[in-house]
Amino acid sequence: MKPRMVIAGANGFMGLVLIDYFKPRYDVHTISRRPLLLTETTNHLWDGRTLGKWAKALDDAEVLINLAGRSVNCRYNEKNRKEILESRIASTNVLGEAIARAKNPPKVWLNSSTATIYRHAEDRP
Repeated sequence: MKPRMVIAGANGFMGLVLIDYFKPRYDVHTISRRPLLLTETTNHLWDGRTLGKWAKALDDAEVLINLAGRSVNCRYNEKNRKEILESRIASTNVLGEAIARAKNPPKVWLNSSTATIYRHAEDRP
C-alpha cells in the first residue's frame, strides 16, 4: 500500500506536474475548488477558506503540499492583488486548522506560491 500525499490547489500547472511525478510512489489525493478529472487521484472539493469533509484526507497522510491560491494570471490591480494575497493566507490558515484537528497529521507540510512579488500601491517609487 502506497503512502498518501495530499496536494491542495492541484489544478494549476505545478499541481499537475507534481501529481504526475508522485503518483507512482504515492496515493495522491487532491483538494481543489474544481473537480480534477484525473483517474489516478482522489479529489476532495473545498472553498479554500472553511473546514469541510476534505479535512479527513489529511488524517494518515505522509505529506501535504499547499499550492492553493487565486491565479496570478491577471492584471495586477488593487482588487486582484488583494484576492491573490488573501486567498493564500486563507488556504494556509484553514489547512493549519485541519492539521491541528487531525488524529494523525501529515509528517511534512510544504507551502509554495508563485514567484510573483506583491507590492502595495503606496510602496511603489
